[in-house]
Amino acid sequence: FFDFMFQLTFFVGVLVLDERRVLDKRRDCLVCCKAGGTRDDDDDNDDVHKESSFDRLMGWFADQLFRPWMKVLVLVGFAGLLGGCAYSASLLTQEFDFNDVVPTGSYVTDFWDNFALYTTQTGILPGVYFRFVDQSDPMVQDQMETYVNDLVAMKQVTSQPVFFWLRDFKTFVNDTTKSSTQSSSLLSFNDQVTAFLEDPVYKELYWNDIVRDPVSGNITASRTHVLLDQVDQEDVVAQIDALRDQRDVTEAQPINQGRNEYAFFTFFDLYFIWEFYTVAPAELITTTILGVVAVTVIAFLLIPHWSAALFILPMITILYIDLLGVLQFSGLHINAVSYVALVMSIGLLVDFLMHILLRYYESPMDGREAKVKDTLKTMGSSILVGGISTFLGALPLALSTSEIFTTIFVAFIALVTLGAAHGLILLPVLLSIIGPNVCIHHNHNKNDKKRESASTAPDKDEMAVEDAMEDTVGKEDGA
Repeated sequence: FFDFMFQLTFFVGVLVLDERRVLDKRRDCLVCCKAGGTRDDDDDNDDVHKESSFDRLMGWFADQLFRPWMKVLVLVGFAGLLGGCAYSASLLTQEFDFNDVVPTGSYVTDFWDNFALYTTQTGILPGVYFRFVDQSDPMVQDQMETYVNDLVAMKQVTSQPVFFWLRDFKTFVNDTTKSSTQSSSLLSFNDQVTAFLEDPVYKELYWNDIVRDPVSGNITASRTHVLLDQVDQEDVVAQIDALRDQRDVTEAQPINQGRNEYAFFTFFDLYFIWEFYTVAPAELITTTILGVVAVTVIAFLLIPHWSAALFILPMITILYIDLLGVLQFSGLHINAVSYVALVMSIGLLVDFLMHILLRYYESPMDGREAKVKDTLKTMGSSILVGGISTFLGALPLALSTSEIFTTIFVAFIALVTLGAAHGLILLPVLLSIIGPNVCIHHNHNKNDKKRESASTAPDKDEMAVEDAMEDTVGKEDGA
């Protein structure tokens, strides 16, 4: 929205000032200096000559596309590209390495590599939490132990928790009962917990794992930890399986049935990332479908002919598949960074198609090839300049040593290259073969009257504004 408003206000104003500078024959870099004394006719002829030279270049390019063998080559080539990219896209996987977020050669990378090399037992250590229950109830305590045992039975866990306060508490009570002359059965559960936590060893181990009500002394929440030592932290599929398996175990607990908030559950900070891995494929598919449908509907509403949607829908789908295939071929995977790049790509890719189609339908030429040639001569340059400027703007990212910026670089380079190729090569060929031979006329009475009244000298400001507005569409694409 802000970019759109900027182009409608500030950008148009700059174009108006630039047109005034041209009419006043002022230098582009030193506006205080005027160009040498030349006649207006000579300047106009120079402009026409330059414009005609570029028109001939784009016209020559269009003529080459119109050759029958060239059309066949373009269609076969892009069909092969689509097939290869579709197969490549089917091989896309989710993968994320934490070392990717740090620059190459960082000491953090060396630390994690050495940590994995010299550590015999590593893994994820989620907390197992108990709340909303009377933890002094023996039946609840049995359910707590059952929950922990069910978690240990998962394929991601190989051993029982090293420290579990409930088990040590029961051992403490039994030992105290045997050694004490006074029966511990006379003590309440809260008193037993107090005595348990007064022991220096148990206090050091569990003072942070048991939360008690400051008034009643009841246990309001407690926890232990299980080690998911069979989860490969570089394998996204293994992490997704671990998240789902512990969730299944938690949902199966009888004490959690019918609750909006679970009484027993596990939690770890990495669960946020694992949850992203879990929902990312479905979210990406949904976002892609909605994005394609949205740009198709916009094309149907804004381009003044219903048939434009029949070109936008398949073309943006082909472009998106090609982009996915190129990303996989480049060695990239689906992660948080590539997810954002793919979501943004739909809005950027459609620009290469919409402007070509809009100009095609507005072209006054008769015949498909004539309309395509006129489109390439008038709008093709703006699309090409816009693609080149985006390409150059992304080049500095190639110097980054971070995998994140490398992902953005590859995504933008692929986006610009594929978008320009499909918009300037494939789409013109398709329009020259099956494009509707229609012309959407606009009212240009003001411009016609200005051309007819040759004896009346136009005002410079008015002339500058009109020229600037005529060039806005083309220069916006280049910007």
